[in-house]
Amino acid sequence: MPYDTQPLYLPAPHLSASVHQMPLTNPMLSYVPVGYQAPVPYSELGPVPAYPMPPIGTVVAEASTRMVRWPSPLVQPPVQPPAERYHVQDVQSLQGDPLPAARLAPEQQELEPGLELESGAELVPWLEFAPEEFLPKLVSESEPVKVSVDNNRCHIYGICQQEAPEVFRISEGGSLHYTGNVAARFAAKARQAVRCCPMQAIAISGGAAPTPGRRSRSATASRDGYRRIVVAGGGLAGLSAASRLRERGFDGELVLVGEELRRPYSRPPLSKQFLAGELGSEDLTFRADDSLDAHWLLGTHMIGLNAEKKTLELRGGERLPYDGLVIATGVDAKRLPQTPVVSDRIRTVRTLTDAAAIQQAMHAARAHHVVILGGGFVGCELACTARDQGMDVTLVVHSAPLLRRVLGSKLGEVVGRIQARAGVDVRLSTKISEWSDTGSGLRLRLDDGEMIDADFVVLGLGSVPRTEWLHGSGLDVTDGVLCDTTCHAVDLTGRPVPGIVAAGDVARWPNERFDSTARRVEHLIHAVEMGQHAADSLLQGPTEAEMFTPVPRFWSEQHGTRLQAVGMPALGERMEIVEGSLRSESFVAAYKRDTPQGTQLVAAVAFDMPRQLLDYRDRIGHTGPLAQTPTPNTRRRR
Repeated sequence: MPYDTQPLYLPAPHLSASVHQMPLTNPMLSYVPVGYQAPVPYSELGPVPAYPMPPIGTVVAEASTRMVRWPSPLVQPPVQPPAERYHVQDVQSLQGDPLPAARLAPEQQELEPGLELESGAELVPWLEFAPEEFLPKLVSESEPVKVSVDNNRCHIYGICQQEAPEVFRISEGGSLHYTGNVAARFAAKARQAVRCCPMQAIAISGGAAPTPGRRSRSATASRDGYRRIVVAGGGLAGLSAASRLRERGFDGELVLVGEELRRPYSRPPLSKQFLAGELGSEDLTFRADDSLDAHWLLGTHMIGLNAEKKTLELRGGERLPYDGLVIATGVDAKRLPQTPVVSDRIRTVRTLTDAAAIQQAMHAARAHHVVILGGGFVGCELACTARDQGMDVTLVVHSAPLLRRVLGSKLGEVVGRIQARAGVDVRLSTKISEWSDTGSGLRLRLDDGEMIDADFVVLGLGSVPRTEWLHGSGLDVTDGVLCDTTCHAVDLTGRPVPGIVAAGDVARWPNERFDSTARRVEHLIHAVEMGQHAADSLLQGPTEAEMFTPVPRFWSEQHGTRLQAVGMPALGERMEIVEGSLRSESFVAAYKRDTPQGTQLVAAVAFDMPRQLLDYRDRIGHTGPLAQTPTPNTRRRR
């Protein structure tokens, strides 16, 4: 029966026998009285999505009321919950852990007689509750862990509180507070905070990452269908996928193929802390779990993929067979179409080798004047580092203003003011028309005729996905590896390929939180989350896997100003300052657009307001009431 005529129910297999089905009343989090079974025709719920319905009915609380989670944040029906008074007692999170508050419907602002809150709990009106449905489904742990934070590294971005609010908290004064001894029920969240920390400032000890009982190789093959899973790519997304495969109980052969000679490391510090000498190469290496039990093929170049025969082709003629494949080869630095001049004084920065070469060349050339091409995050952060080292910096940008493609014009102008105030010579809407090597440096002619002498030039022009080795494989590799909503790679006919998933910077997929347009996202936290989801999808298969609908998150620092974002600002049709002011350069900006379902909040950007940004994260992608930006009266209490 088609969706537009079929009454839609929420199957709830974990409920008692007295409640077999429950109607969808709110797609995000519904409070439905026990026994309430009035059907809601799907035609009343608004536009029909153009994709199959995901699994429904995850139970997150049980009392005299049942609470059901609907995983798609897109469908925002006008149907309201029943008007009866009801309560929620002994609230449980999606992992079965107690939550610190009882969440009530708007009509009920006090508990019914005879009910009590747990110690430390509070009442929160229904519309103030923003469920953490976008977070990856973590594998619960059975042992407590200990957490510590390196205050010299921590920049109070607040990502740790986003991942584990039970463990980390930013105070009103802007300092970080955390619990050193973490109970087992929160250990998985604490471990995720370690993975996502921008500065790798958090350490975790004790306990153990989830390692389900080992099964025989034959059992692995019969249940999962995979004896050997190959991860193509030695970066964070590949490492995240490999770790998740082990957490999910895959005990077959796991092979990671990387072109660099070292294990995965953090790339964002390359343009800042590493070049400045604050962090060494070993400080950047991710703390991979020793129980990963994988074969590492480092310094290995992949030149082809035969998807039909399920083999990777390696340089030298070797072939690596696989049963399952995770493509996580990342991106490469974009270069100029033609090399303007052969010189060691022109560099890109993408890998640790690139950054080390720039560091050495700057010292060898005794650089005093550096020219940086590109007004994106890499170019702007390189300008910050060079100025901190006492160099003169000219930032040449083809467009205007800085970070326009990411943040829009108004916020880009704020970044430009911050850079100029720090002494950076910002040249907007400018190109270099002529290059020459003088022997002692480089001479550059700008398109307005001005000549600039520089000791060194660094290209920060963006990136291109590493897909050249996939040409001829039958996969769609137009601007990255095209995937469906579950992270399965798509072939040239538009069909998902069983046994092949992609993750990280190289993957292009439709995030149905926003729309059905496939896009790539290049951020550290995204690599962690997509690697995890891709691994889950690989084991589940394209028909059983769930959609990947994250809230992208990224950060930067511009001469001491912390810049953070949740969502996708580039999708916004309009921007408004909802806290602080542009003049003070301390604010939160909300980005919205109009959709057939109503106004959608697509992003929020904060300058030096990490704590305030927490109130916006869970609203990204919503339309209707939940898309409204919080006010002092409706902000979630913590």
